[in-house]
Amino acid sequence: MKIVCIWTMAILWWLSNLILKPRKLSCQKVYKLEEKRGKFSSASYKATIKMVFDLPSDFGYKISCEQLEPNQRLENVTENDKKPVKKIAVLCHGFTYAKYACLSYAEIYLKLGFTVIIYDHRNHGLSGKAYTTMGYYERFDLKKVIDWCYDTYGSDCMILTHGESMGAATVLMHLGIDNRVKCAIADCAYSDLIQLLKHQLHVYYHFPKCLIKVESLITYLRAGFWYKEVSPIKVVSNTDIPILFIHGKKDCYVPTDMSRQMYSCKKNKKAIYLVGKAKHAESCLVNRKGYEEKVRRFLKVFFENDVKL
Repeated sequence: MKIVCIWTMAILWWLSNLILKPRKLSCQKVYKLEEKRGKFSSASYKATIKMVFDLPSDFGYKISCEQLEPNQRLENVTENDKKPVKKIAVLCHGFTYAKYACLSYAEIYLKLGFTVIIYDHRNHGLSGKAYTTMGYYERFDLKKVIDWCYDTYGSDCMILTHGESMGAATVLMHLGIDNRVKCAIADCAYSDLIQLLKHQLHVYYHFPKCLIKVESLITYLRAGFWYKEVSPIKVVSNTDIPILFIHGKKDCYVPTDMSRQMYSCKKNKKAIYLVGKAKHAESCLVNRKGYEEKVRRFLKVFFENDVKL
C-alpha cells in the first residue's frame, strides 16, 4: 500500500511538472524551426528595425521583449521627442515556445502599419524563471507590457493583443483584469484548463480524469493557483471587448469546439474563423492568405473610425 501511494504521488508530481516546469525550446531553436517551416521571412525580419528591452515583472523576474517597427527608425528618435505610436500589436506565443514563434503574425501587422511587441512568457525563452501557469500569472506580465506601451507612447495609442495556444488563453484571461485593449485575437485557445487537461489525459496519457483534482491541489501548493481559475470562457462571456477566435478544424491538442463554445458564449462584438486541414497552431501556415484577410477585415470593423486598413 505504501508503495502504491509513493508511486501515485510521483505520478501526480510528474503531471504537475508538465505544466509548471515543461521542457522548452530556446529562442534560437524556435527561430530556426519556424524559419524552416516557412512561417516567416528571415530576410524581412533581419531588415526590420528592432529594439530589444527587458521589463521587470511584478513577481521578481525579467520579461524579455522585442519591438519591431513598420517604418520608423528608432535611432533617429530621442527620449524627449518620441512620437506616439497609434497602432500597437502585442503578440503572445504558445506553451514551450518563445517569442520568435510570433514572427509569422508580426509580418501581418507590420504590413498593416502596426508597431509590434513580441515577448517571452515567464519560464520561456529569455525571460526569468518562474512556474508556468497556463495564463494565470502570464496575464499580469501581458498587462505589464501594455503598461509599458502606454507609458512610452501615451494614452492615445491603440493596442490589440494576439495570442496562439497558451498565448491565446493568456490574451483572453488578460481581458478580465484590463480593458484598455482595442480588441483581441485568440488563435487555438483553450476555453478552460480543467476541460483541456481532461481531454489530454484521456487522449495522450490514458490516466483517469479523477487525478486532476488532486493534481490541482499539488499545483496550488507549489505555484499558488487552482486549475479552475484558468477559465478563459468565463472571461469571454463577460467582456465587451471585440474578439476574433481562430482555430484549425483538425486540432486534436486543443479541441476546435473550445473556440466554438467561446464564440457562442460571447454576447456581441465577435467573429470566428475555422481553418480546414489545419492542426494545432497551423491555421496561418495552412491558409496564410485567408488568415491575413480575416484579420484585416476584423480590424477594419473595430478600428474603422481610427485606422485606415
